[in-house]
Amino acid sequence: MGGGVGAAVDLVCSFGETFDCERRTAEEMKFKCEIEKITTLKKGAKLILSIPEEETISVLKSIYNFIDKPVITEILIDTEKYKERMAQISEEQRKKIYALIRDIANYLGDSVESMKEVLKSEFIRGSQWDDFSLGNCSRELAGDFIDFLINFAFENGVPMSEHPLKRVDDIERYLAACLRHGVCCVCGQPGEIHHWDAIGMGRDRTSVDDSKNRKICLCRKHHTEAHQMGMDSFEQKYHVYGIAWEGR
Repeated sequence: MGGGVGAAVDLVCSFGETFDCERRTAEEMKFKCEIEKITTLKKGAKLILSIPEEETISVLKSIYNFIDKPVITEILIDTEKYKERMAQISEEQRKKIYALIRDIANYLGDSVESMKEVLKSEFIRGSQWDDFSLGNCSRELAGDFIDFLINFAFENGVPMSEHPLKRVDDIERYLAACLRHGVCCVCGQPGEIHHWDAIGMGRDRTSVDDSKNRKICLCRKHHTEAHQMGMDSFEQKYHVYGIAWEGR
């Protein structure tokens, strides 16, 4: 079985005592649904399916009538529809975008809808994207827009109601934005650029080409903590790390 969460599927259920691959004497029904959640178990997996409202009564009635009988299911994935859906903006991306716009609107004293249009125009002007709707734009465009909004917030000193790490769509873009704007990637306070990869004792940092060395922006508190606990432990604790960055 291929597919994943959000996949459109046809579910064929057979109810009754007698069922084998060559002979189907059990009652059979077929209905469309979506995979809402997949949980991996020690043995196998657990799927939660979302049934369309118009199918709910008939599906539940059939299951109830055969509640003490074996139920055998066959899942048929609509791969084309799934690929199309996976290429579109996700609900999680949409929530992040509106949360960022709301923070910016509150800070600048504007309405969310008005600020959304202003920010969309600014984003389009500085990118290769055409006008778009947050209802059905591509996942790639949504990721670019989230990156734009976080950079806009950093540039304009917009306080965020939630830590930026919870809003990012691409962690490396976020780490680069923190380096570019001098913001600690852990707490959001003013920070300084620090080397994730040690240059070496006794070497003149001003004369060393460190363009390929990984860097991270941290405030004094988190810089001290990183050195005290070690970079690997720091990464495991905060889920941030150094990236190659040519700026100083």
